[in-house]
Amino acid sequence: MSPPPTPRSTADDAVAEQARDWIVCLASGDVSDARMDAFERWLAEPANRRSFEHERMLWRSVGPRPVAIERRQAARRPRRLRWAMATAAALAMLVVWPDTWLRLQADHRSDHRVQDVHLPDGSRAVLDADSAIAVHFDDQRRRIELLRGRAWFYVAPDAQRRFSVAAGNGVVEDISTAFTVAHVAAGVEAEVGQGRVRVASPVDGGWTYLQVGQRAGYGEHRSVQRLTDVAADSVGAWRQGELLLEQASVIDAVHEVGRYRAGPTFVRGNLQALPAVSAALRVDHPEQALDALAATAGLQVTRLPLGVAIVHR
Repeated sequence: MSPPPTPRSTADDAVAEQARDWIVCLASGDVSDARMDAFERWLAEPANRRSFEHERMLWRSVGPRPVAIERRQAARRPRRLRWAMATAAALAMLVVWPDTWLRLQADHRSDHRVQDVHLPDGSRAVLDADSAIAVHFDDQRRRIELLRGRAWFYVAPDAQRRFSVAAGNGVVEDISTAFTVAHVAAGVEAEVGQGRVRVASPVDGGWTYLQVGQRAGYGEHRSVQRLTDVAADSVGAWRQGELLLEQASVIDAVHEVGRYRAGPTFVRGNLQALPAVSAALRVDHPEQALDALAATAGLQVTRLPLGVAIVHR
């Protein structure tokens, strides 16, 4: 006969509960520097790390099960597993709820990978990581809403229906082209890779026409303004797995690369005083890209369970 299992101590239960709390905290994506420091100190204890890994594997194994099996096993399910499943459900709500409105509105949405979308009229859209669009096509119009992130469009000709992209409080309308539209910190930006587009914002009401390599941006309270021209082959370079950074702050650059990672990416410490960076990074290999960016800025990357990456001095 095998020996009876060793009963769990109150201390073990307390560590397991702490591990579950940390999983919820990290998965929320909103962790302050102080909390991250506390987590690293807590994880440095071997017993805490073992418990954390055990709870992480347990949560990954918890998934939807047939109702009949669920009912038969509910009575004999260990109390600890029931608690973990309830907490896992709470975590799912925590992660999903802020994006519920987006899920309801979007027809196409990308995760941390670039997604290719074929539209009903034969046009093509490529969504950058963490981007979403809604498609509104009928007999009179072809209208896309850029709900999040950025997208590149290659438009099929249709003399009867103009192709437009609504983003923020303005619109980018195709004339005969391939172009990108992006939500940025300052508002919305459009770049032309082929042909021409025209851009309008309610702030000024008129059209601004753009040709190959030209860019423009607008904001909620800012009229359409021409931006510095770019090389045509750099428009939508992220479609080919290349992220081009031009005098970007280190924090913004880390955020950009982090969009292509499967796990959350955090910045610890004040990096605002660091010089701006210019680089061409391969975001189809995001972990190497993050390491390369950190090395360029003289920083380090610490990787933790759950895909967490911390960029720090």
